[in-house]
Amino acid sequence: MPPRFFKHGELPLVLIALVDQSPRHGYEIMAELKRLFGPRYRPSPGSIYPAIEALQTEGLIVGYPVGDKVVYEPTPRGRQSLADRAEMLAALELRSGVMLGEGESLEALLTRFKARLSPLSGRVDPLAAEAVLERAAQDIESLEPTRSRRGKKSHAR
Repeated sequence: MPPRFFKHGELPLVLIALVDQSPRHGYEIMAELKRLFGPRYRPSPGSIYPAIEALQTEGLIVGYPVGDKVVYEPTPRGRQSLADRAEMLAALELRSGVMLGEGESLEALLTRFKARLSPLSGRVDPLAAEAVLERAAQDIESLEPTRSRRGKKSHAR
């Protein structure tokens, strides 16, 4: 049997992230999982629908009827769960090469950066790493305010 694609707790997190991007019904969720993670991962109704039901039971997503389908979106508690588990999501994004979280905030970028560097802990010279990070911070602080992809102004602090 091939190894599991998602580690413990990742599939529910991915499902919340997908319906946070855009409300979706079950088939759309499965199609998006296949598009993002295929062919390494093949979603099945036998794994996705029970996970959706569990997320509803936990109050992390809510479903509402639209025509003959049920469309799901995260609850405020589900969005908080995404925020609380941002490092787990970032680690999955790095491992899979699939971006699921918000990419426009500096906080999201820093979370992915931390997930990328955490495996190096104890394997690199901390003083050398500190010098590199200090230079990077100075470079970022010197950036001009830019317009994000959504047209909002973002400011370096």
